[in-house]
Amino acid sequence: MLIYLFRDQSGSNTFAYSTDVTGRNIPRPAAHTKWSFVSVMSNHEIPPDHENVFHHLRRSGFYVFEKVSGC
Repeated sequence: MLIYLFRDQSGSNTFAYSTDVTGRNIPRPAAHTKWSFVSVMSNHEIPPDHENVFHHLRRSGFYVFEKVSGC
């Protein structure tokens, strides 16, 4: 399965995985949120201990998360 990585252009550390190449299925948590495509990856590139990511992708088609500095 291909997974598309997006980043909130507002400069925050908010990212999202989506099964939709356009990212249109990712909700906008704030009015100024604008998702920008970062890269495409396979499901094998997400660590297996992140099962909650796959659960959300299967259920909703997206997964929003914040990247902690240094990760």
